[in-house]
Amino acid sequence: MATGRAVEVYAGSTDALPGDLVGVHVSTVPAARYRLVVYRLGWYGGVGARQVACSPGCAQDEQGAPQAVPPPDGDGRIVAGWPVTDTVAIAPGWVSGYYLFRAILTSGPQAGASATTYVIVRTPSWRSAMLVQVPVNTWQAYNSWGGRSLYDLPGLGPRARRVSFDRPYAWYGPGGQGPLGWELPLVRFIERNGWDVSYQSDVATDAWPGSLLRHRLVVVAGHDEYWSRRMRDGFELARDQGVNLAFMGANDAYWQVQMEDAGRTVMSYKSLYDPNPDPLGKTAMFRELTPPRYECGLIGIQHQGVGLHWQPGDYSVVASSLGDPWMRHTGFTASTRLPGIVSVESDSIPGNQTAASSCGHTLTVFFHRELGGDKDGNADATRYIAPSGAIVFASGSHQFSWGLDDFKLNPDQGHGLVSRPLQRFMQNAFNSMLRNDPRRLRPRRRHGAASR
Repeated sequence: MATGRAVEVYAGSTDALPGDLVGVHVSTVPAARYRLVVYRLGWYGGVGARQVACSPGCAQDEQGAPQAVPPPDGDGRIVAGWPVTDTVAIAPGWVSGYYLFRAILTSGPQAGASATTYVIVRTPSWRSAMLVQVPVNTWQAYNSWGGRSLYDLPGLGPRARRVSFDRPYAWYGPGGQGPLGWELPLVRFIERNGWDVSYQSDVATDAWPGSLLRHRLVVVAGHDEYWSRRMRDGFELARDQGVNLAFMGANDAYWQVQMEDAGRTVMSYKSLYDPNPDPLGKTAMFRELTPPRYECGLIGIQHQGVGLHWQPGDYSVVASSLGDPWMRHTGFTASTRLPGIVSVESDSIPGNQTAASSCGHTLTVFFHRELGGDKDGNADATRYIAPSGAIVFASGSHQFSWGLDDFKLNPDQGHGLVSRPLQRFMQNAFNSMLRNDPRRLRPRRRHGAASR
């Protein structure tokens, strides 16, 4: 990783289709030569990635130049506005997934150091059985590049009301979040098991919420905290038409945002002081709207934290769930504990009776952690069946995926927590949801799926 501003990079698109051209923007301080290399993240026999392209070529370098960090506008938004330095063609054969773009310095005092960004290659013409939604809105909300994010954090300027995708990610800056910690282990687990899967960002879901209806199962990856009204409406419609849902992190669908500039800007006042006169359109917590849209109404459980100083911990198996088909052949017993996979932010059955009565689902609880203290709730992994017949699963924890896959080279992951019983549980769960098809939808096989 480069230090200072030695090399920085951002992409001109969050998502792309095969055949698209993606503009890439690179800055080097001081001027230096670099090479842009593109990888697809996945299982790949445990290696974790496959190189798919170089720009301008794998044996060529490009001369980089310094670019400025512009000041924020009146909303705190920072738009880098750098020129396009590279153009990457998304090849027709590229399989849907996470594509990492790495700018590597080949000259100067930090030669060998690099900076990264991501593009999600999606495939709307293919009807995969499983769709994974990638939480790029949340990456951007926490992105502090240039000194501003949607948060008031030490070392940053005042909280912005708008943040732009047209800037690099400060992955390791104050509050920085990206895909490696909670998303990559899930992606590796899914692709290792060979399920028919495609990917799109939540920016794409906002633009085309009807795309959720193309799939039997929609999986929400990682920490997907920032949702638009169109996303929430799209997920509820999908569930009500029989699409199965799996929320594999926690604290999802928490803040309502608006997407602007054709998906390149995330806007949120994070307050009911938002001047939008529509009480359901204000960019505040979904649960603060009039009428409230409690997250548990969709997910079954919801974030209950008041402070963030409790410790991660263990899930315990709920004995009453042991006879459930999802528990078959797992080896779980009433005394089984799953160490280290309950994250600091976790979701629970609401302790607030108003919220609990508004959710209205009959839950099966598989795993539980008693937290108490200043947390209004605990941590739970649950399932409910919607009136449409759709199955909705929620893991209740960002770190749940750490029990499914351990990639030793991943610096953002807790290691040594993989549980074979939990892997079997999720195999049972995903297989059950992929078989459950109230709409009798027949997915079409995607060209190139076996190459992951």
